[in-house]
Amino acid sequence: MLLFKVHHELKNSDERRLPGAHLLGRDDLPVVGEVRRDKDVVKCTPAETSATALCLEVEAGAMGRLMLQTCLLKQRDEPYLLFLELARHRIKLYIAKSEEWQLFDPAIAGESLKRWEHARTLFVLAMNELDIATAETFAKDALVAALDANEQLALLHAELLVKYRFGRKGSTSTVFGVCVDPRSDIQMCGDSAKVLDVLVVPTPWKLIEPTMGKFHFDEVDRWMTFASKAKKTIVAGPLLRFDSGTVPPWMEAHKKDFSMCVDRAYSFMEQVVHRYRGVVTMWNLGSGLHANQHFQFTDEQMMDLTRRASLLAKQSQPGARTLIELTEPFCEHVSSRPGALTPWQYLERLSQDGLHFDAVGIQMCFGGSDDGSVMRDLMQISAALDRFLSFDCKVMVSAFGVPSVQINPKSGWWRDAWSERVQAQWASRFVTIALSKPFVETVVWERLIDHGDDATGLLFENGKPKSVFAKLLAIRKILRSPLIAKQTKNAPANEDANDETRTGAPAVE
Repeated sequence: MLLFKVHHELKNSDERRLPGAHLLGRDDLPVVGEVRRDKDVVKCTPAETSATALCLEVEAGAMGRLMLQTCLLKQRDEPYLLFLELARHRIKLYIAKSEEWQLFDPAIAGESLKRWEHARTLFVLAMNELDIATAETFAKDALVAALDANEQLALLHAELLVKYRFGRKGSTSTVFGVCVDPRSDIQMCGDSAKVLDVLVVPTPWKLIEPTMGKFHFDEVDRWMTFASKAKKTIVAGPLLRFDSGTVPPWMEAHKKDFSMCVDRAYSFMEQVVHRYRGVVTMWNLGSGLHANQHFQFTDEQMMDLTRRASLLAKQSQPGARTLIELTEPFCEHVSSRPGALTPWQYLERLSQDGLHFDAVGIQMCFGGSDDGSVMRDLMQISAALDRFLSFDCKVMVSAFGVPSVQINPKSGWWRDAWSERVQAQWASRFVTIALSKPFVETVVWERLIDHGDDATGLLFENGKPKSVFAKLLAIRKILRSPLIAKQTKNAPANEDANDETRTGAPAVE
């Protein structure tokens, strides 16, 4: 058993279970086990006796409410101090990434190294403090400083790679995109959609086939026609998605009948592909098939569904480009859903089965109404994207975004409660990190316009643009021409441009 002492936090909580808390093994992959709280002690019971790490949501002061983890720890009866172990992991991660990225030179690391040194000093104070309450205070301060150092390092690394990638050659014309809701009003938000390079047009099964065998394409038709006339790159789909918000209600009765699932899914895909094969640039074959979020499939069934979607798209539209979309890149789902695969295991299985696809999509959406989208810091995001280095594939960040208002506190926040300002600042930093990866070709904002309680759009519900929209357009404008050509010009004095320079987005010069 692993025990963690928490002197101040969690005491006033009535929940014995900690939502989202899970255990990790080697390579930060989830392992089976139980995590419960008992007053000021977090009790972890792993299924195995090997060293294990705890991952849980934590309020980390000025850095926000984030999902954080400890190092791998030996199981013992004596409790560890939770915040001390969380800080230890981040101090260690800074060292590992500094060596990996060759950024440990003080002349290069700059302020991030100073923050890390401060975190280490606080960590030593916490280690040597006999009073638990005081030790926890030092440990929390060490954690905040270490998180800040981690993010500064990730942004420094991203800035260097962005300048290298776009220094002598500007970006392509398909760097930025947005996902549209087929039900949204084109008259209200169509002009804004035209400005971006790529339009992702979902084909929700629930919307298109509300009654078995009866297809309704009006909403999707409008957006396909609009995108085609605007001569936009169109990504359509996913053709296969089995979450509760996408599957039509009449399919619930066939949840455990795989043969019926295949028949009905194929009939739906056939209708969609044949209807739009003349206008679609790329087909999203499936989203989150590996996650077993609502329907549960075996490995072989996941492969079978993916293969059928791929063959249908290529036979109906020869030369069609295809995309496989991965969800839940931090793998929290694996330990709690039978048969679920991590995104990386799913890609390996696809490769072993010889299934070809042109790109991999990955979702990076945080802070929304879904409890599964708990906030991660920028270092975690950068590290997750780095895992694609071992796969020979192009990557599209097929959905990224955060809200402009605080929706669900349980989903966390980054540095401050969500607002229009924080949303724009986070987007600028995320884009810098994503586009610093040479294999990332396109980034797609998750929603064009707000809808109901969902405030993750680029536009308010009345169609008015948010600050994040202008921020993304400004970054795109900068990247369109080589960055080296701008270096001899003076940086602007306005506050917003200085913020972009500080946050890692190339400065408007």
